Amino acid sequence: MIAVLLIEDNDVDAQFTQDLLAEWSIEEFRITHVKTLADGLALIGQTRFDAILLDLSLPDAFGLPTVRQVHATNPAIPVVVLSGVSDQALALQAVQQGAQDYLVKGQGHPELLARAVRYAIERKRTEERLTYLAQYDHLTGLVNRSLFRDRLIQAMARSKRLQQPIGLMLLDLDRFKAVNDTLGHDIGDELLKAVSERLKSCVREVDTVARMGGDEFTIILEGVPSEASIVVVAKRIAEAISSAFELKGHHVSIGVSIGITVYPHDDQGIDELLKHSDEAMYRAKQQGGSGFYFHEASGYHTQSAHAES
Repeated sequence: MIAVLLIEDNDVDAQFTQDLLAEWSIEEFRITHVKTLADGLALIGQTRFDAILLDLSLPDAFGLPTVRQVHATNPAIPVVVLSGVSDQALALQAVQQGAQDYLVKGQGHPELLARAVRYAIERKRTEERLTYLAQYDHLTGLVNRSLFRDRLIQAMARSKRLQQPIGLMLLDLDRFKAVNDTLGHDIGDELLKAVSERLKSCVREVDTVARMGGDEFTIILEGVPSEASIVVVAKRIAEAISSAFELKGHHVSIGVSIGITVYPHDDQGIDELLKHSDEAMYRAKQQGGSGFYFHEASGYHTQSAHAES
């Protein structure tokens, strides 16, 4: 059953569209019909739909802004535009605004309309998959380097606006290379996935955990009530990673070195902030690992600490 929202103010056109889909025998469609964009947007927020059939000429909306409003309300739902005119330029613009297809009303047959809906759904799934691959690490499912930078830019803007500091952590696993060399890359990959889960369990949902590559991770702690609270999280992470991992019959013990800087006390751009947290991470590693170290300009007293053994 394919759930379709039909936003069409003309009763004759709406009935014709529903009749066409009803004639399609391969798949069954459940059509919900509304006559205004406002009613359609309200339903999009309340009910799950697989696709939307959208007229561009409605009592409360007209033209391409209609597509933009629907897409903004729920960009995950594929949209097929139904128009009364055959206009290639308009069709291209509709796709550029977020629609998956453009059909002229009254032209076609059940197969054309049904396949347009099905293909729109599949194109949207492919688009979302490609977006996921471009933004998330394929091994751990964590945010990747590219999306991390976008998240940090947004977090920095919120930090200045709300006057709330950000804790930026750069983490490097201790003794990870030895695991790869002695137990193999398969166990190394399993370890990275297990580490990722432990890192996520140490922070809030509003925080960002990213894999930068290899055994290097970053964490954005947003809206921290005090810099001392960053210390609590750092200790929690160091202790969590220092606890042994059981991986396919292997008992694996590692540590983590954490470099920290605090924005906007350390009022720099992204690259400088990462450089500062990286320098602090190496200071933590030089002091034996399994601990953390603050960058001097972070606004916090320069310090290091180690997980309890």
